[in-house]
Amino acid sequence: MPDSHITKNALSAAMKELMAKHPMEKIKISDIAELCNMTRQSFYYHFKDKYDLVNWIFYNEFVAKINESSEVNGWELIEDMCEYFYENRGFYRNALRVRGQNSFSDYFNEVMHPIIHSRLKDIIRDDKNSDFYATFFADAIRVSITRWLLEDAKKTPQEFVELIKMAVTGLAYKLIKESNEIDS
Repeated sequence: MPDSHITKNALSAAMKELMAKHPMEKIKISDIAELCNMTRQSFYYHFKDKYDLVNWIFYNEFVAKINESSEVNGWELIEDMCEYFYENRGFYRNALRVRGQNSFSDYFNEVMHPIIHSRLKDIIRDDKNSDFYATFFADAIRVSITRWLLEDAKKTPQEFVELIKMAVTGLAYKLIKESNEIDS
């Protein structure tokens, strides 16, 4: 493993440790560097700020693995994402509370939207409105996951994904049924 990656992993471990105890906005670069026995300059050599570090953690622990696996379908992606967030819920709840430029919330939207969108678009590719539908559901899923985490993830990932599935399929069933009743 190259030295750069070792250093980034040390900084990410320090950030996770600090975020387990403190709100992200209270953590300073000097706190992260000190925990790794590094200088602030060492931190800035690898990351532009603490938000960049949090985004790097998410990318390396989750997104890179998802991008490597083209076989993961839409529901599996959502299940995997919910499992990952649930296992790391304290960290990501803390990260999602921060809003603004370079925030994890913005990064999550920026990175996950195209991934969810592409997986959903594959499912509904034969429909002329597939782009609209994929965007609609990608947005809904991202917002739902964010709310679930910020509300302390009281449901397990399996329960949460089942609710999403029921919301999608149950609503579709109800709309089809109502449409058929109107047409009769």
